[in-house]
Amino acid sequence: MDSSMLPAIPDHVELETGPRLFGYLFHWGLFGILAVQVYLYYLAFPNDPLRNKVMVYTVVVLEILQAIIITRSAYHVFGVGYGNFSFFNHVELSWLDVPVITGIVAFIAEAFYAYRIRVLSQSNWIALIILFFAVFQLGGAFACAVILKRALLFTDLLGRSYSIAAGVWNGGSAVCDVIIAVAMTYYLSVRSSEATETTRAGIRRVMRLVIETGTITAAVAILNLVLLNINGTSYYLCPSEILGKIYSNSMMVVLNSRMRIGAEASAMSETSQQSSTYKRSGTTMNFRPGHLNTDAFELSEGVLVTTEESVFRGRREASRVADDDDTAKVLPIA
Repeated sequence: MDSSMLPAIPDHVELETGPRLFGYLFHWGLFGILAVQVYLYYLAFPNDPLRNKVMVYTVVVLEILQAIIITRSAYHVFGVGYGNFSFFNHVELSWLDVPVITGIVAFIAEAFYAYRIRVLSQSNWIALIILFFAVFQLGGAFACAVILKRALLFTDLLGRSYSIAAGVWNGGSAVCDVIIAVAMTYYLSVRSSEATETTRAGIRRVMRLVIETGTITAAVAILNLVLLNINGTSYYLCPSEILGKIYSNSMMVVLNSRMRIGAEASAMSETSQQSSTYKRSGTTMNFRPGHLNTDAFELSEGVLVTTEESVFRGRREASRVADDDDTAKVLPIA
């Protein structure tokens, strides 16, 4: 194409192209972190419940699909369309990779937390409230996808209808994440009073992780909404591209928090009392009756990984000591 026929490059073009470029780079960085977390999960938790495995690998498939679409978009904008600013304005498959896939991943992560909270609280109310906001944000994400697909160009996008849909999507996500962080912190603190000191330390660690991950996801969702409403800029493209990866990584951090690597695991093994050990398909299992189930094995030379599961007595058993482990109620700490 004759260069004289190309659309003029706007002043301060870096303010338009920069956020999207950083979004692509951060997206792939977070995808690499997710790949490591999923690999560690695969090694450390071969006997995790089937529902956890289905959830994790469903998220992995969605994230791989999103990474492929985002890579295609990056090639379209900065490869095929290099020097032609009109390519930057094309929606292409952005309606699928950002709102649809991110909304679904966020819903899965929030439903995962809702289930954990229902188990911890022995009540359906908080879990139902979380699920309501999870479905609420998912509906907003799908609405954004429909508006994006119809717009064709990003310059035709920033109208009232999209702002409302994005507000439902990001606002619902932020509210849901805050409720999750508060509820998990409260119910874990209540449960910690029933546990031993060793288990209590693990619960405190999970509480910190839940607060940190919930704060990060809520902050990015709010940032995305705020930047979207700054007229004449494309700053919102950066947080939009990475929001899904932040949700999936946050979920994997909590799942993998049951794992110990290195010196901490060795120290914990040395201080364990009344433990029995047996071999299972090349994996060493250490079991401490009544409170903590620890699965320890070597990943490689000098790297020891252990997995934990807290055991809380049922409320009817709290007033007496039960030697029979069949009467204990098992609640994962993550």
